[in-house]
Amino acid sequence: MKLLIFILLLLTASCKGGPSSTVNGVSGVPAAPPMTYYTHTVKWQGETVSIIAGWYTGDIENWKALGEANPGINPNRISEGLKILIPENIMKTHSPMPKEFVDTFYPKPRQPKEPSKPATPPAKPATPPAEEEEPVLFGPKN
Repeated sequence: MKLLIFILLLLTASCKGGPSSTVNGVSGVPAAPPMTYYTHTVKWQGETVSIIAGWYTGDIENWKALGEANPGINPNRISEGLKILIPENIMKTHSPMPKEFVDTFYPKPRQPKEPSKPATPPAKPATPPAEEEEPVLFGPKN
């Protein structure tokens, strides 16, 4: 214990003139800047933490960072009105996420095809057909 106090005193003495902030009551250790967050409110059906990360950070893999910033949220249970905190230090945009961006992650519903109209039969020739020849028969003769 005496050795620990001695080391702390040495560190404190050597850091005079340096940062005067404290971390956990120990002087000389610079304090981390406070983390700031942007708040996104879920508005659209189909939003996921990865889609939100993709819009605001440019990388859907940042869903893990969003999960860490929102420990009380189950990433598999996102519902309308839920507030998601996004660390500002990884953000690429502050613009609200549009529905069109969410829709790009889902296939578009197939549009039913209109039944095609039957092809118009070709017009009959205006000239009467020439006399037809009797077909040549084949097979056993009687």
